[in-house]
Amino acid sequence: MSDITAVILCGGKGERLRPFTEHLPKPLVPLNGKPILQYLLEYLAQSRVRHFVLCTGYKAECIDQFVRDQCDPDWDIRCVNSGDAGMTQRLKDAWPHVQDQALICYGDTLANVNLERLRQRHSQTGAIATMALYRPHSPFGVVKFDRKRRIQSFIEKPRLPHWINIGFILCDAKQTAEYLRATPNMVEFLAGLAASGKMFAYEHAGKHLTINTEKERQQAESEIEFLSILDA
Repeated sequence: MSDITAVILCGGKGERLRPFTEHLPKPLVPLNGKPILQYLLEYLAQSRVRHFVLCTGYKAECIDQFVRDQCDPDWDIRCVNSGDAGMTQRLKDAWPHVQDQALICYGDTLANVNLERLRQRHSQTGAIATMALYRPHSPFGVVKFDRKRRIQSFIEKPRLPHWINIGFILCDAKQTAEYLRATPNMVEFLAGLAASGKMFAYEHAGKHLTINTEKERQQAESEIEFLSILDA
């Protein structure tokens, strides 16, 4: 994993996480007193990633200070401040600092993705990009009924039949650079990679947390200790 650079998107305002984000960028919002970003960096380092580019913007100086005060000095971390830019521009600014492969991660998302297996899938398929996908649970219980509309069963918050993008997108830096240059936003960047026929899926069956709201933050606090590389 030493040739992978984790490119972490850290520049959003996180307005739904106020009042925390009135004073902090979203990736520094605490879970049980520890920033989201610290959990992510430690997990990636546990997977033997040592090179990081933090794509900052909103309250970038807070992340600069976090890196100075709280990060392992053995990690190679570079902060790239793109100001008030979109995700694709942040990636464009980060790309010159990536050598071989980039692992694009979202600074508000945690998952115990097995990076060795992700990389194996990437290599086996000849992909230029491989995206970790996850089947989320429905926020609601569902009801099943037959053709005569007789209620048959109740299922509490089942997994949905669809897959979502949770980041952990492994990219060959040189091959994806042209797609990045040609697109103005993240949706078109990913669509361009998919249209190439060389973007593949990695189905993640482990744990996943995305923190967008205070409710999700509180839920993450109750689950975060179970986010372990051992059960990826």
